[in-house]
Amino acid sequence: MRIMNHYCRLFIFGMVLLSLVAVDTVIAQHETTTKQDVDAKGLMGVPADVRSPAEITRSTLDRWVPPDVDAMPLPVASSASCSLPNVVSQTGLRVEELVHNLDRFSATEVIQHQSVNHSGNLQRPEIQKFNYVYSMREGSDGYMISEENRDRGRSPSEFPDQIATIGSPGLILVFHPNYIKNFRMSCEGLGTWGSQPAWQIRFEELPDCLHRMSMIIIDGKSYDIRLRGIAWILEDSYQVAHLEIDLAETIPKIRLRLDHQAIEYLPVSFPESDTTIWLPSSAELYMDFRGHRFYRRHTYTNFKLFSVSVQQQFGGPR
Repeated sequence: MRIMNHYCRLFIFGMVLLSLVAVDTVIAQHETTTKQDVDAKGLMGVPADVRSPAEITRSTLDRWVPPDVDAMPLPVASSASCSLPNVVSQTGLRVEELVHNLDRFSATEVIQHQSVNHSGNLQRPEIQKFNYVYSMREGSDGYMISEENRDRGRSPSEFPDQIATIGSPGLILVFHPNYIKNFRMSCEGLGTWGSQPAWQIRFEELPDCLHRMSMIIIDGKSYDIRLRGIAWILEDSYQVAHLEIDLAETIPKIRLRLDHQAIEYLPVSFPESDTTIWLPSSAELYMDFRGHRFYRRHTYTNFKLFSVSVQQQFGGPR
């Protein structure tokens, strides 16, 4: 079974690839839309479909999962006025810069995987380490193209519990100008992330979106996943510092009731090339589908640009 986040044509970026006996499943984040003129009219200022905490389907056995994004407290500064079009536009420029500057990077990836028992308790962690390479670029036709490789191949059997997590860096493309029209967005206001002022932006994929950010493939059959979430975007630099994501709707056919993701981004400095790029430092996944419940954390260190033999130096959020 595969669970992945993926985008761009048949290339995948994302969260999980899980393989079980006689089952092949993929959960993926993906951008597959072609380039188009960005006209966000109708999205800007339109509130996301925010449900009250009473309507959120967390059970008493879900204590191992963080709160649903609709139940998270989001204190804001009453004196700060949020211009959603400006925040989204400036953030889109930062994401375009990422695509332009990135090409490829390598890193050491540590995966911590924990199954969840019937009582809702996390089991003993299984830990694996990989040499990881990720590339992302925009094709001439406007598609985002990415690839992800690990030193022990792509077979799910190489991962803890035969679950492979794939392509977390691509989730930031929620804010890429080519794909912003696929989302309904609203601004909660100016809050903080890591003690830094940060705009809190809610987003939700539109129900009639043709190309979803995520999908699951089981036994060759694909199931699109519609996502909603919150982004913390630093006020001074418009860099995405954190993403928190949940399902916008469940998929009863495969009993997908929970898919919570949390991705942390930090500036990575490459001194010899005088380059600083915001990259994921960690990605967490909490899943419940087809009777499988598990928590997984990816941690990335020792970054190198593909053409530069210099290890990264993490900086604190500016």
